[in-house]
Amino acid sequence: MSQAILDATDRQILGILQRDARIPNTELADEIGLTPAPTLRRVRRLEEEGVIQRYVALLDPKLVGRELMVMVRVTLDKQTKAGFEQFAQKMQERPEVLECFLCLGDIDYLLKVCVPDLDAYQHFLVNTLAAIPGVRNTASTIVVKQEKHTTSLPLD
Repeated sequence: MSQAILDATDRQILGILQRDARIPNTELADEIGLTPAPTLRRVRRLEEEGVIQRYVALLDPKLVGRELMVMVRVTLDKQTKAGFEQFAQKMQERPEVLECFLCLGDIDYLLKVCVPDLDAYQHFLVNTLAAIPGVRNTASTIVVKQEKHTTSLPLD
């Protein structure tokens, strides 16, 4: 997939929508200095081109009972296409796995796991991760405090 061609107005729209995806089109138009119709056409084009993938609500993990965040480094026995695909599919099926990254270097995968507590994490580790054929090693790091969290990509 090639990089989308974005002009300054597109970037301005994307910056605003990353900050507040629920902004009414009329307010968005006012902020960027266009009328509502061309603003809406630009937003629709950005959606159709896949630049805007979806709109979501960001939840506070503590307020929904998911207080424990764990970063898990996973190493597989063999680095094969089938092994990578199987592991990735298993992680896609797990709601507590918020992010799963295929990596180069000392580990094969880095996972961001969010669970209610240590007992829930132990259950996930023993009954899910350790049960996947081909997983050689896992190393877990419990997050004590999240110093920065953003979903906004820099657009400069």
